[in-house]
Amino acid sequence: MFKLLLLLLLSSGAFGGQINDSCPQFTSNGAPEYQARKGDQELCHLNFAVIHRCDVKAPVAVFEHLTIADMNGPAKRKDNFHSDALVTPECSATLADYATVGKTHDRGHLSPAGNNKENQEIMSESFNLSNMVAQVANNNRGIWKQLETFERQWASVTGTDYYIISGGVYDAGHSMTGRGLGIPTRLYKIIIEKNSNTVQAWLMPNESLPVKDLPKYQVPVADVEEATHMKFGL
Repeated sequence: MFKLLLLLLLSSGAFGGQINDSCPQFTSNGAPEYQARKGDQELCHLNFAVIHRCDVKAPVAVFEHLTIADMNGPAKRKDNFHSDALVTPECSATLADYATVGKTHDRGHLSPAGNNKENQEIMSESFNLSNMVAQVANNNRGIWKQLETFERQWASVTGTDYYIISGGVYDAGHSMTGRGLGIPTRLYKIIIEKNSNTVQAWLMPNESLPVKDLPKYQVPVADVEEATHMKFGL
């Protein structure tokens, strides 16, 4: 399993390996190398794991192990968006934070509700705000939704599992609301087919984009690593 570099483990700003230790089942190759900022956290939930960035009150990486059971379970979507009790209060997004951008931005799932249908508890956890970014509404409901649909279609057709990493990128000069919620400048998704270890990646601006342009945003994983300052070891 991929390990954090010893230097990062010893650094006061580095992660202690919560994902690797407590929920490695959501990653194909362990947690990425990533230099944490003050207040950043690794979180383990029932069906996904999160690297949460404190200064933007949002995730920079969400890790999933997508199975047929995840997609085809009986749970029904209920839009019970809520703050994540695992996140340090001063670092946690609230519904009030999102209300300030509600007309133009959605609370955009990174691990989508459609990937969390195995039971109602799992579905509810997908509505944690630690699984959300402030996503331009047309992007969330259009091109991003199409990409999420494709990942489930691929899993259904191939009958195999997929590992998925999704997140927001906060480039220098990114917008912030008056309540301290960061607006990502870009969004990314990495999809790894379990059996073949085939890797596909997308990196796109957090903007209104035509759905037909999705192929334009497929990139090498190295481009995502450069944008996120993470090393995924894929």
